[in-house]
Amino acid sequence: MSSLPLAPSPPIPSQVHYSVKITSKTKLEKLYTWPAGSVLEYPETSATGAIGHLFPVSEIKPTSNVLYSLGQPNGSVKSSSCNLFVGPDSAKIPCKLTFKTCQGIKACPYADLDALASPHVTASREAIAHRLSLEQQEHADCSSSHAILFQKTLSYFAELQKQGCSAPPHEATHYSGEELEERELRMTQLEDARRGHAARPTCNGRLLFRYNSQGRPFVVGSSQISCEHHNRSSNIDHFIDYNAGGGLYHTEYLEALFLNDREAIAEFEEEGFLLSNTGPHASCPTVANISSIKVNCVREHRDVSGNLDNPALIRQSCDCKFLVYEPYPEYAQQCPWVLMVCRGVHSHPIPLPTKTPPRVRDVVFTLLERLDYDLADLTPRRFLRHPSTTSYLRELLPHDEAPTLLDLHPSLGNRDHIRSYIVQVQRTLFPDGTGWDGLLHLKHQQDEELLPEDAYIRVVEEYPALGLDMDDEDDEQDCNIPFRIAICMFRACSDLLLKAKYVQSDISHQRMVGFKEFELGGLQTTSRISIPYCRIYVNRQTAAAHQIIFQKISDLVLHDTGTELRWRHIHATDVHQEVGILHFAMDQHGGQAKGLGLYLHAYAQRYPGKMDLHEDRLLTSLDEYDHLARVARLCTAHIYRNIGKADVSEGVRNLMRSLVCMEHSKWDETIERIIAEGGRAGANWVADKIRSKFAFAAMCWEKSFIPRAIWQVGDNTSNIIESLHADANREGVSCSLVGGVKKGRHFDTLKIKTLWNLGSVGIRPGYARGHVSETTKKSLKRKATAQHRVLEKEDARIENQNKRLKAAYDSRNAAERRLSEGGSQVALERAVRGRDRAQNALEKAVTASRELAGSGSGKVGLLLFETGSCLGAGKMKMMLDWSRNGNFGSGLLNEC
Repeated sequence: MSSLPLAPSPPIPSQVHYSVKITSKTKLEKLYTWPAGSVLEYPETSATGAIGHLFPVSEIKPTSNVLYSLGQPNGSVKSSSCNLFVGPDSAKIPCKLTFKTCQGIKACPYADLDALASPHVTASREAIAHRLSLEQQEHADCSSSHAILFQKTLSYFAELQKQGCSAPPHEATHYSGEELEERELRMTQLEDARRGHAARPTCNGRLLFRYNSQGRPFVVGSSQISCEHHNRSSNIDHFIDYNAGGGLYHTEYLEALFLNDREAIAEFEEEGFLLSNTGPHASCPTVANISSIKVNCVREHRDVSGNLDNPALIRQSCDCKFLVYEPYPEYAQQCPWVLMVCRGVHSHPIPLPTKTPPRVRDVVFTLLERLDYDLADLTPRRFLRHPSTTSYLRELLPHDEAPTLLDLHPSLGNRDHIRSYIVQVQRTLFPDGTGWDGLLHLKHQQDEELLPEDAYIRVVEEYPALGLDMDDEDDEQDCNIPFRIAICMFRACSDLLLKAKYVQSDISHQRMVGFKEFELGGLQTTSRISIPYCRIYVNRQTAAAHQIIFQKISDLVLHDTGTELRWRHIHATDVHQEVGILHFAMDQHGGQAKGLGLYLHAYAQRYPGKMDLHEDRLLTSLDEYDHLARVARLCTAHIYRNIGKADVSEGVRNLMRSLVCMEHSKWDETIERIIAEGGRAGANWVADKIRSKFAFAAMCWEKSFIPRAIWQVGDNTSNIIESLHADANREGVSCSLVGGVKKGRHFDTLKIKTLWNLGSVGIRPGYARGHVSETTKKSLKRKATAQHRVLEKEDARIENQNKRLKAAYDSRNAAERRLSEGGSQVALERAVRGRDRAQNALEKAVTASRELAGSGSGKVGLLLFETGSCLGAGKMKMMLDWSRNGNFGSGLLNEC
């Protein structure tokens, strides 16, 4: 990108000539000669003649930079000449003459049209700034609290009339007479404002101003504005607003508007006009460029019939002409100039600089096209702060500490304007969108442009609805939609997966909108670098869906490597042989687990005569859960987190945690105790594990058939795959399907290149050398830090509770003293009430303190009360708990 002159700084002409005759009939009052690259937005014109502007030939025509909207009447003269354009032999060079007319502006018909017709022949940003400052001052003078409340009420009513009730159409509503005419007029205005976009069918019921049972309007909770079809027992989806009477609006004016009390309305609106020049009778300042998409005035006005109206903006025409003399291309070297001639007066306000000059627009488009994987989900905000944008702006504007796009041109301060540019580029690069069809287009584009070995998007398929199985954890409303699956992986990842022994899986709901990202990954054995083997994007999580996922992955590995994906318990010849995948860490998702088991069950049918390694039975006789018992391991982090959320005592939680083990001598007894002591929550926890049919075997080595050494070496958490998912999420969440795939490709490419760099030149991604001791050290430090952080918070909670308990204790004692002092009957009754309140507060504080028993580091004492035999008399002992197991110490602090 070449540097360009900043549009906020107006160009300076290199020369000015006067009384220049360019044709036999045209004589220029002035002729400005502009340097190359000049952006002339407001070319000077003349009321009595013509002004010329001479530019070096460029691919951008001078009229493209003009902010005045140009159009009909227009035309061209193919054969023309100009005295300024002569060749080496002084002969006139043939040129093309085109002309256009200024289209003026659009204004509200209730505006001061005479004032808007004030003529001008020159314009500048300073003149615009002066006009805007006057308008802002006038607006500030009319911005009293009364005026704001009045306008807010009127706008609220007007928008309710436009939008109506948004419920689906069901009940019939009948209009007639004047009410029907007003509704038809309003519908016509709304249709014009939509500019051809179809409206969503909605209820056409009337919105009513309703009263409460006492006949008083607008008491929050007992009166409201609601659709006539709204009913609390049946039609609750119809419009209702309980807040309308909560003091947010001018109640009396709003009531008059709903009741169409014209006399009261006129009184309120006349008062608003006289006091603050506001309301539907005030003069309207709405003006828009002719190219603006605005159709109607946003302000409410009263038409001649007294009805509220958002009138269509009317065009205020202009007769100013723009003529362009341009030599034909074959004469461009002899005469590299273009002449723009302006004649006539602009009879309208100076247009705002809402149009971006072509050169600046090209810069924006080039920046957008360079964003690659960020473009699919780009928003104006992300574009403004994108490193590519800020880097370019800093290079272009080195003296600006915080350059932004609007420093290139003021029109880029409009984020909707930037969004329109983003959408244009997205439609060019993603013609089929960024959803499923967009991914199909992206795969087709990949297959045409890349070699098969470089492909990343490997499978994009759609299957009929898979239904819902009793073991699935999918949404019921999704059971009838087609199953869509997209698998993304590099060929190099197939090699890595084939060699992997310890694999982990995780599914993310954050990365995609409408899709889940299922990911397989693990730790590369020699480098100890975490690697994502493949990413699978699906819209279902059923067991059948996961079976298809695993089968497709296996097919891709076979296609890429020529070798089948192997599993220890299927392919090994004895129980000690370590072949293929030895250990699969996952969370307790029923669909994923059963899907893996179904895939392994189907795989095992290919070995009809082979015996199982662990039981005296054929391999083909194993069901899906038998296969899981030989390879699956539940993530202990998920287990412990769910146990921590369980609504059971800490003792029961410890019983639950004890089941995550190598061996358990009292397994059945512990299960019974969890059910008996854990209440409903404990019973549900056990029932959930039994229902899954694989959880207990995936928690306890003794219950599984995974060899002991493999269990001990295997990952007891899915932290590796979850860290990979977290890293990918840093590239962006809530992505479109195309955007997520492109970001995933970028991340996976970085991982593959990191591995290649390590294998080729020995450079690791960090200073760590990849030895297991470093991982162990980091893990121990992390655990210790986390433990100390938790204990510090618990100690702080104990200290705060000690202060609350001491304060409650002192308050109770003070209340007892006031009661013992006696006094009048009234004073005694007040003292008794005070004592009772203090006693209740103390009992609550004691309960809260006892709940903290057993927490903390043990270095902060917990103040407790030990009730004595004279508790009925309100006497207690304050104890200090130094224990961690909840057994209170006997240190007496005080006696009351």
